[in-house]
Amino acid sequence: MTQTDVSLFLAPRAPLPQTDRLRLAAAVALVCPERGPVAIEQHCEHCGGCHGRPRVLSPHGVHLSLSRAGTAVVVAVSLVGPIGVDIESVSAVAQAGFDDVAFNAAERTALHALPVDEQDRARATHWTAKEAVLKLSGEGLRVDPRAVTVGFGAGGASVLLGWPTATLDLSEVHLANFDAGPGLVGTVAVLSATAPSTELRPEP
Repeated sequence: MTQTDVSLFLAPRAPLPQTDRLRLAAAVALVCPERGPVAIEQHCEHCGGCHGRPRVLSPHGVHLSLSRAGTAVVVAVSLVGPIGVDIESVSAVAQAGFDDVAFNAAERTALHALPVDEQDRARATHWTAKEAVLKLSGEGLRVDPRAVTVGFGAGGASVLLGWPTATLDLSEVHLANFDAGPGLVGTVAVLSATAPSTELRPEP
């Protein structure tokens, strides 16, 4: 049986962030049931604090990302390369002024050209794609999101069109949008030489 490259686990958001973090190890154990004990560390690569991108110490070659929005949490597990995942509420990005801090001029033009009733969902999809790539890179919001350009490709799927430095090869950044529940959208970004297979699985 062929193993899925990227597994996404959607679940109800826990009252405490620590509980959600326990899902990281549970998700890895489900994806890699025969690869021994799971060890994960989470600390900021810049300040050393106990936050930032989670890193799998064992089993080797596994990558993780986590995102929360509304009443949902998602854990993404990649077996092919670094990963970032983000979910967002469609209503959260509909606030006045959001476009000016989140999108560059080209993106704002493309969004405002859509029918009005489609703009908020497209806006949220664009934003989750940006956040997913920023997490994948390890930079987070230290990079101005307006410096990251995202557009829609075939079938409306998100595509990374611009990154501000040479740290990422755009041809190796693969984006996949997914339904994160009522009123929520999500995007997963994976760094891989080829487009990975992605599966939405039951919660860990």
